[in-house]
Parts: sequence; C-alpha cells; structure tokens
Amino acid sequence: MVHGGRAVARDDDGRALLIRGAIPGERVVAAGALDRGVWLGEVREVLEPSPDRVPAPEHPGLDLGHVAYPRQLALKREVLLDACRRASLSADVERLLGEVVGSPQAWGYRNAIQPALAGAHEGGTSALGYRRPGSHEVVALADDPSATEACRTAWRAVAERAWPAGVREVAIRGNDAGEALVALVATHSARDLLDGAHGLVAAGVAGVALAPFDPRGRFRGGVERLAGRRNLRQRYGDVTLTITATAFAQPNPGAATLLYRRLATLAPAARHALDLFAGNGAIAMHLAPRVARVSAIEIDRGSVERGRRDAAAAGIDNLHIERSDARAVRVPSDVDLLSVDPPRAGLAKQLRAAIDASRAATLLYVACDVATWARDAADLLRRGWRLSALEAFDFQPHTHHLEVLSRFERGSPTLTGASAGGRDQHAG
Repeated sequence: MVHGGRAVARDDDGRALLIRGAIPGERVVAAGALDRGVWLGEVREVLEPSPDRVPAPEHPGLDLGHVAYPRQLALKREVLLDACRRASLSADVERLLGEVVGSPQAWGYRNAIQPALAGAHEGGTSALGYRRPGSHEVVALADDPSATEACRTAWRAVAERAWPAGVREVAIRGNDAGEALVALVATHSARDLLDGAHGLVAAGVAGVALAPFDPRGRFRGGVERLAGRRNLRQRYGDVTLTITATAFAQPNPGAATLLYRRLATLAPAARHALDLFAGNGAIAMHLAPRVARVSAIEIDRGSVERGRRDAAAAGIDNLHIERSDARAVRVPSDVDLLSVDPPRAGLAKQLRAAIDASRAATLLYVACDVATWARDAADLLRRGWRLSALEAFDFQPHTHHLEVLSRFERGSPTLTGASAGGRDQHAG
C-alpha cells in the first residue's frame, strides 16, 4: 500500500501499477490506463482475496472501506514508514513509531460532511451522494455511514425536500448534542432558498445558511444566514469550541481529543509558545495550561473571532490569537516552543527556514499528509533538529488519510536525513 489509498503491483516488465480497491497480498484483475506516465487502475475482480477483505460500502470516498479496520491501521502505519523511506529518513523512525491510534468510533464518527445533489426522486424528494474519485459522477446514497447521527438526520431532512437545480452541494456540521447546521452551496439567491431553509429548521435542523457557489473553491463567496442559528458548540479534548457548517474544525472530535491531550503531554514547560495555522485555537488552548503565554496565528477572520470568544468563555487569559498569514510569520525572539498544524501542502520552504532561524527549542508538528510531513521532517533533520516523538492517529477510518503528531527538538540529530537529491517523495 502507498500513500493515496492505492496498492502497488508490478507487470511482467517491472512497471509499477497503482490499483485502487486492492489489499497487499491479493491476486486481482484490474482495469486502468496511463495517467501522466503512471498506470492507475481499479479492481474489477478479486481472484485470491485477503482474509482482511470485507464488503465495500457504496460510499465512493471510503477508499479503504473494503479492508477490515485492524488491517487498515496496520496499512496506514506501513504507508507512513514508506513515506519516511522515500524522504530518506533514518530507519530509526520505525523505533519511535508505535501502532496507529484508532478512532474511538470506526463508523458514525464524522461530524462534518459535504454531499452533492445527485438529482431528484419521483415525488419531489432529492438524492444526495458523493462524486467518484476523479469524476463528476455523483453516486446517490441513502445516507453516509461514516457520519454522526446528527449529520445523518440532517441529510434525511435535506433529502426529503425538492431543491432547485442551482443547489450544487450541502455542507452539514453536527455536534454530540444531536444538533446540526446546513449550508446550501448554490448559484441561487437567498430569496429563492428561504422557504426551503425554514422548512429544514421546522424539521429540526438548528440553522441553515447559503454559501454561494464559487468555481475558485469552496466557501470563497462568504456565508449568509437563511434561518435558525449560525453556530453550535462542540467539545474537543479539554475545551469547548464554536463550530459552523463551513469553517474548518476537525471532523472527528473523539479522535482529535486523543491527539490534543497527547500533544499537551509532549509539550515542555515554556515561557512563550507560538501556534501557527491555529484554526479555532484548539491546540493553543491545550498548550495554555503548560506555558506562561501563548500566541496563535490564523488567517481566517471568523476562526480568529470564534477562538477569542471561546478562550474568554473558558477563562484562558494567557492566549492571544492574531489574524495573520502563518506562512510569512517572523518568530519573536522570546518564543521557546512552536506548534504547527498546516494544510496538506505542509510547511513552505521559507517557513521551515524561519522555524530553524528562531530560538525555539521544541517544535510540535501536527500533519494531515504523510508525504509532506516526511519531506518537512527530512529538511528539519538536515538543519540539525532531532525527532524525539512520532505518533499516528486515525481521524478518518475507511479512508487513506492519517494524522501525524511529532516532536522535534534542538540538538545533534539521532535521526538523519540524506543529502539533497534523495529519492523521490511521491508514491510510484
């Protein structure tokens, strides 16, 4: 298995074949084609199944759903180690890395989903579903088995109504109290959707908003409330946060709780901690009890405002959240602890240089992409940092995604990266 949820096979000429829907050790028939020089395919028939094969869910985004959950965790650990080898990290990484910490719930864990409208049923109801990978085709589903009951209840409420063709997708966010928010991603005006929004609130949805469809990316056009509430409250670890239908927050609160609490135990006592890509402040708030002062940097205005309110409500008075671009930050000279939780692209080269040029003695790095984490880790080790802790958490069961928690410290490296020009970091 390699990063991205595909298994590697070889043809008679030794060419790598990347196959979706397979499990290492199986014999399968696959169909596919070359894509930019790489052969990509999907399983059509399983000739010799793995004992870990289970019936695959209809959900097209659950690319490991055909694998028994314990084997998923083992495969994800192997993928992380493979990414480390490709980045020429020392084999000692395997000594640090234990078993992947599984999600407290293997199904019904996800409190944020974004299905697309797949069309209309007879009788004036709507079909929701998800697109096949690499395609615009939407697979209609009765519901999403990975979603929490709050999200599934909201899904059913949306599906019971007929929506105009301009409604493209539906963002749903739930909480542990059973409440849910809905944002309609649409080309229609708010006026055209008011009746439907009020109907959802009458059906039990806590609040409905309009997120104008923008081809540049999701939620670029802002969000307008249509009916009901704007936000919900959700517990993450040791803090309660304000969440919305469209702003980022970890979609698996149970798994995130395990990581946030573990991160707090890995953090040394510090005078001044700086948290980059802070989001709604979850990591910064978990660091606050262990340090004299925490500064947090986040570029999203709404996340900054919510984080400030949540910190004040929790009585956290040593945290300052600032709206700024973490990629261009200048680390203050008195910062002795850094934490980062970047997007999938990882840490930009200039930010890695800024981290190295700082006086911080410890870096806590949370990553949602194993390949970019391995790239960044190799660079930090070449700069003289050492990797002292490495753990993996499964936030998204039945998908290839994996969350990595690591701690880097100043000092002579025990794990070393190779010189520039090491092996390619990308699978295949």
